[in-house]
Amino acid sequence: SATGLAAVYALFAVVALTMIPLELTTPDLLCATTVFVAFGAMLRLRNGAQHAGRNAIVLGAALGIGALAKSFMVPWAIVCLASLAVAMRRREMKAVFFAGVTWLLILAPWAAVLSHVAGHFTVGDAGRLTYAWYVNEQNPPSLGGVPVGARTPATDVILPGVGVPGDAMGTDPMWFDPGRWNRGVVPHLNVSQQMATLRVFVLFYIQNLTPLLFVVVLIVGAPRSVLKAAWRDSWVVLVPAAAGVAAYAVVLVTARYIMPFVLSGSLVALAVLPLPRRMTPVAAAVGLLIPAAIEAFSSTTILGLALVASIVGGVTVGVLVSSRSKTLWVSVVIVGLGVTRAVLSPADPVLLRVGTFAMLVVIFIAARAAIREKRPVLFARKLEAALGVTLALVLGLRLGLRLDQDARQANETASPAFGNVSLNIARDLETHGITPGTRIAVIGPHAESYWARAGRLRIVANVPRTLTGSFWALSAADRDALLDDFAAAGATVAIATIGPENAAPDSSWTPVRYQGWIRKLKR
Repeated sequence: SATGLAAVYALFAVVALTMIPLELTTPDLLCATTVFVAFGAMLRLRNGAQHAGRNAIVLGAALGIGALAKSFMVPWAIVCLASLAVAMRRREMKAVFFAGVTWLLILAPWAAVLSHVAGHFTVGDAGRLTYAWYVNEQNPPSLGGVPVGARTPATDVILPGVGVPGDAMGTDPMWFDPGRWNRGVVPHLNVSQQMATLRVFVLFYIQNLTPLLFVVVLIVGAPRSVLKAAWRDSWVVLVPAAAGVAAYAVVLVTARYIMPFVLSGSLVALAVLPLPRRMTPVAAAVGLLIPAAIEAFSSTTILGLALVASIVGGVTVGVLVSSRSKTLWVSVVIVGLGVTRAVLSPADPVLLRVGTFAMLVVIFIAARAAIREKRPVLFARKLEAALGVTLALVLGLRLGLRLDQDARQANETASPAFGNVSLNIARDLETHGITPGTRIAVIGPHAESYWARAGRLRIVANVPRTLTGSFWALSAADRDALLDDFAAAGATVAIATIGPENAAPDSSWTPVRYQGWIRKLKR
């Protein structure tokens, strides 16, 4: 229907635009695009659409391009191809073969280049390093350090932990080619560390995907025969989508990583699960109880429970109130959501939990009354409509906040006073003779020095953020000796983005416009 199609596009826009920040220069947007293209091709092949060969090539190309953007897409592509092979095992298997060959033709040259540079077969070291960094806690870059491979004995004598990659490739060699500098970082399975990581990211999912948990209402309310048919029609997408969500939960999760898998799984589930014409009391209560119970078990998800309570409050009002005017009824539902949000605050977790489950009891009682009065279809429609209204409002508010944030950032970027900060810093440095190709030593975070990329500079040495205080606390002689080592590595100027605490560097450092200092080095 037109309403259903509009709802699908709206859900796509809300989830896609709120989970992937468009201002970040990351490969996630490209990966999401290839995931959507791949799922579309898989569904067409699964459903026996025409032009199977063309769809197979589209699938293989999408998986191949995704692999060029992110190494995670390589094992995920295998899951997709395996799922499709099982789904097509009684039909035309040539499509799976063509998809796999197309994927390999795109992936193989890139894998060959990477393997040649690394000295061993690899399709990318991101997975290995990320697991070692964030699960095994081996010097994760987010803590601001430099890899062990970039350190030198000479500088470690003066200040242990500084990085001197020298004249290697890339603006920031330590991040341009992390595999080279982290060869000593080896992941290993530690059950306690793995379980701790998994607990953290399961809670992340629960807290950040709260509105999508309500799809369980449709699952619980659907007849068993409908569920079987829905699974048969959708598992070829649901399995790879679940694999993507689960794989990231084992290592590291941010919203932009999982967006395409969460969104694809949700859309497919909504497409194959028809709205139930009748909602039994048990189905109504359990369907709404599950999101509340999931959010209520931990204090870290109390904000998610507050959101669930608001939605349940709107649904409670919706099933209790009758009105001939749809506009009036919708307004009452929205007021119910707002009042519940104000009364059941996260500041009082006990009241929040008690109030949420009290409303669920009211819904259960109302459902039983509807059965006795032989109006279960009306009850089910009111519950579904109220749930739709409240979820649309919540998701719409999220989208509005995101678009407002994007608009403010766009206005700031366009303003003369703000503009493109990284580019402005690079232009200011150019007035000091720091032109494209200049080799620099950075006193501050190397991976966040986007201005160096904008200015086409080369970072050949770095005092990481965690050591800037120790750097400025060195004696003048030791600091000069360290800078001499940086100069010997090729740096012609040192740029400090973090200065001494509550002070400015000595007169050998020249202040620049954007809260930093520079010092020319002698080789």
